Amino acid sequence: MIKHKLEIVNECENYIINNFIDRNEVKRNNDYEVKFIKISNVKNVSAYVLIKTNYESVVTSKSRKKRKDYYCEVVFTGLRQPTKQISIDTYKILCLFINRFKISDMDICFDGENEIKINEANINRFYYLFQEYINSFSDSNIYKTSFYINTPASVEEDAEQFKKLLVYDKYIKESRHKKLDDSLKDWKRLEVTINVKFKLKGFNLDDYLTDIERLAKRFFNSSNFSYEYLHLQKQLLTDRRTHKSYGILRG
Repeated sequence: MIKHKLEIVNECENYIINNFIDRNEVKRNNDYEVKFIKISNVKNVSAYVLIKTNYESVVTSKSRKKRKDYYCEVVFTGLRQPTKQISIDTYKILCLFINRFKISDMDICFDGENEIKINEANINRFYYLFQEYINSFSDSNIYKTSFYINTPASVEEDAEQFKKLLVYDKYIKESRHKKLDDSLKDWKRLEVTINVKFKLKGFNLDDYLTDIERLAKRFFNSSNFSYEYLHLQKQLLTDRRTHKSYGILRG
C-alpha cells in the first residue's frame, strides 16, 4: 500500500460513493467497519476501493487463529459502467490484488433489451422466466425496479456456484445521472454473483459464461452478445503488459 502511495481513510468525501453506499446498502448490518482507498481520479465509484471488516472476515480470522481484524473484505466496484470512464489506475491496483489473493465473489453481467417492466404486477412473469432457479432454499422477490434470487439453485442447469441472480432496469438507473435516448428504454441488466474462491488465473471463467449466457439468451431473446470488453478486462486484470496500451476505458 505504501509502495503505491495508497492511503486507507475512515471517511469518504465523495458524494457519489456515499450515495452509492446508501442506495445499494454496501454497508450492511453485518459490516462492523468500512474504510476507503482512492485509487484513481475519475469521478465515479470505480475510483475507490472499499475495505470492509465484517462477520465473514472475523470468522475467517478466528478460524486461522489470527486477530479478528487480520482479514478483511476488499471490494472493487463500478467495473462495468457503459456511460462512465474507468481509469487504467483502477486496473493496475486490481491486478496487484488478483495476482496475490483469491477472489471471493465475482459479478458477471449481460446487458440487453427486454420490454417487461420490473414491478410487482409482473412478478409472476419473472417467477416463470427463472422458475428452474427458484426452490425452497431460494429467496426471490421484486424490490423497486429489481428482481432478485438469493441462493439460486437448479436441477437442470449448472448453478452450484451461483450466489445471487439479479435483473434490474439499467435504463432507469442510468437515467438518474444523465439523459438517455428513449431508444434505450427497454435496457435491462442480468447480473449473476458467483462464488469463486480461486485466483483468477486458475479459474475457468468460460464455464460460468456459458451457464449465464443461457439465462441471457432466454431473457433477452437473443444469441448475439459481444465479449470484446470482457476479454479486454480479463487481459488487464491478469497481464500487466497490457496496461501501457490503455489510459481511460469506457465500460
